[in-house]
Amino acid sequence: MVEVTVLSNAFSRNMKSLALPILILTSFHLYAQQAAIPHWFIATFTKQYLNQKYELSRYLKPTFLEADFNGDGIKDVATVVTEKKTHKPGILLMHGNTNQQFVFGAGSKFGPGSDNFKWLKRWRLYHGKVVHETILNQDGDIKGSRTIKLKTPGIEMLTMEDIEPSPVAVIYWNGKKYIWIHEGE
Repeated sequence: MVEVTVLSNAFSRNMKSLALPILILTSFHLYAQQAAIPHWFIATFTKQYLNQKYELSRYLKPTFLEADFNGDGIKDVATVVTEKKTHKPGILLMHGNTNQQFVFGAGSKFGPGSDNFKWLKRWRLYHGKVVHETILNQDGDIKGSRTIKLKTPGIEMLTMEDIEPSPVAVIYWNGKKYIWIHEGE
């Protein structure tokens, strides 16, 4: 009887010491599943042969942004991609309702950001109701500014100045197409 009690106590101690690592691994697995790019996006990315031209990149965190960018009530997904041929990074945005794709950078010119977004160091959802656009003249000097009201979220793109993130632009659906709204200097 004493042996059984000793074995039982040893088993109980071992189980308690295993419980924390198991809990951590389970939590990590659940977090990883929640942080995964939605299945419909990956399926369309492959079905539309986008995987032949672009590679999904993971150099920015988060690796994707999800919001109703075009205001149709369905979540859309944007992720960072690299054009395989030129190795130029950019953003691929796909509408959740239609699977229509838009590429910004990654070999496709978009706004003053050109066709290469190698300058992009951070990105995030922009939920503000207004953006203060900096208007530049042809020489790149500041000409003025204006306030643009937003109806849907945008994608704010940032670079790094010293150690602080500095806003560059917001990619925004104006009801017809995606536009570049320049922020900062």
